[in-house]
Amino acid sequence: MLIKFFADVRKFTGRLEQEWTRPAPTLRELVLGLAEQHGQAFLDRVLPGGKLSATIIVLVNGQSIVHLEGLETALRPEDTVAFFPMIAGG
Repeated sequence: MLIKFFADVRKFTGRLEQEWTRPAPTLRELVLGLAEQHGQAFLDRVLPGGKLSATIIVLVNGQSIVHLEGLETALRPEDTVAFFPMIAGG
């Protein structure tokens, strides 16, 4: 699985992307696995209090998890998951 990190989420991972080879049947399990690797600050940014941060957008294969099953979205090894912070502009 390919995991991509954008904007300030990168500062918690130290990378633009990474390959994930461990089992992660759902997005929640992936985030928890990534937190094991990247630390509590990553978990606090993406999944504070066990819920997806209101300021994080997650896409699975280009589709927002809002239109899928949220944190319970099923994942496959060939998927691409992207983490974006919401960015305001004008």
